[in-house]
Amino acid sequence: MEFKKKQVSNLKLNDLKTKILSPNFRLLQFVLVLYLFHFPGEWIWKSWVFYHSNFINFLFGSYCLTEYWFHSKENHQSNILAIIKMIFFCLLVFSLNYQWIFQTEIRFSLVTYAILQSKDILFDSVSFIALWQLVHYFPFLILLANHVTRILKSHIGFGLAILIYFLIVWTTPLQRETEGDLHRASVRNQNVNRNLDHIPENTNIVMVVLEGVSRKHILEQKSRYIDYSKLNGSHFFIPMPHTSKSLYTWMTGDPGLGSTRIESENMDLDFNLPKYLKNSHQYKTEMWYTQSIYFEGMEQFFPKIFNSVWDKTKFELEYKDQFTTFSWGMDDNVILSHLKYFPKDKFPFFLFIGLSQTHSPYFVVSKENKSPSKLVRHQNALMENTKLIDAIIGELKSKFEAETLLIITSDHGESFGEEGAQIHNYSLYNQEIDVPFLFYFLKKDELYVPNLGSSIHFKDTMVALLSKGKNKITETNQFFSDEYKLQLQCKTWNSEIQRGLIFDGKKYIFHNDVGILYEMDLDDSGRNAITNQKKKNTLLNMMFK
Repeated sequence: MEFKKKQVSNLKLNDLKTKILSPNFRLLQFVLVLYLFHFPGEWIWKSWVFYHSNFINFLFGSYCLTEYWFHSKENHQSNILAIIKMIFFCLLVFSLNYQWIFQTEIRFSLVTYAILQSKDILFDSVSFIALWQLVHYFPFLILLANHVTRILKSHIGFGLAILIYFLIVWTTPLQRETEGDLHRASVRNQNVNRNLDHIPENTNIVMVVLEGVSRKHILEQKSRYIDYSKLNGSHFFIPMPHTSKSLYTWMTGDPGLGSTRIESENMDLDFNLPKYLKNSHQYKTEMWYTQSIYFEGMEQFFPKIFNSVWDKTKFELEYKDQFTTFSWGMDDNVILSHLKYFPKDKFPFFLFIGLSQTHSPYFVVSKENKSPSKLVRHQNALMENTKLIDAIIGELKSKFEAETLLIITSDHGESFGEEGAQIHNYSLYNQEIDVPFLFYFLKKDELYVPNLGSSIHFKDTMVALLSKGKNKITETNQFFSDEYKLQLQCKTWNSEIQRGLIFDGKKYIFHNDVGILYEMDLDDSGRNAITNQKKKNTLLNMMFK
């Protein structure tokens, strides 16, 4: 009896196998190839699982069932089934193409959001299709060939189609890299503006703050949109090379040199940049931070000044095992995935994005990053961050019709042995306090880099630019103005080992451990010890007052 059951079971399996391998199911066989290989990233198991969410599995399974049912004898002439299976085919290919182009997985929650925002997303579909390459159109060519000709009815024809598909898949990254090189070459001719008198009304503002990146570190980075080499020759200083204090300064203009953490009794909860944008210009404000805000008082400040705050803690709960975490933060690509859900009705908006991969131990997702050299690991992490910024720019360009201002900067720099310093916190030389700073208007494709500036004047500069010159008090602190003058006190974090002063086009660093005060140019060159005691006392008073 059991033997007969086995025979019946084997006959059924053989029958199913014969049917599936028949020419009638060539399209189903091709869809299986798409399901297995049509996704971005490296062809590794972890990447495959990431891009094959429950929604993709649902579409694939639904198509297989309707295709098999359609070709059964009793349903072969069903027009309704034919329409249903074509709908599932198109949905599956569109979803796989979306994942490929935007390098994010499609989950049921994203689909729900798309349905709710269908009116706006329908408009975006045109710009989405405009980004397609041959590899994305190929499945529809196969679909057409399957219905119009008999090219896929033979083993040779089907095998040739599969071979062509894999050749296209293999050459697409090379083609994309070549196109990227051409685009980057054109970016090298980008004009840079040094002056700006206003920011147009209702401009969206996205501020990306890199972690531990000095201006000199980013000069050689490649981008499809921004020529980072244009930062050469400019100087933008932060007063203390430490993350929590620096982020606080960016939002308030307060350098907070008198403490090592954000102190609740000194917090400026009323007149800070997010509150100003919200109260004076009706901006929606959000902070996305791939590190934890539960550190040195940040949790007591940022949730009170932004409408919404997402940090590593919340991102981990929402995205679970989809993005890798490390000791200090998490894979910054979570920002791009989260941006897909950002609603269009939040307009205008101020979005503050804090990244973490360039923080020690310098985390990289896309490849092995086990170099014994910390500098090499940092460069690899920065390269991945600059690619992420390009992807963010692409998403913002396609998603929002209104002008968007992208601000790129850093919380502080990083030392790799310069002046005997390592990491950050304990040096006031430029590798730690001279950070990148630029404005990039996405729609106008315009780049603005001030000759000189500081995070203590960032809030005042934004107020001046948004008030269209009505606020004359802040004009003197507007670093895109010819009248701008910088006087900045600097200090190492949690230590008195160095004090600094930037004043009248010169930079001064006092080495407290040896009692020597150096005068130098803004690029740290031309260094001389000040021996005139009167001048030294005057400068020290300015540093410590």
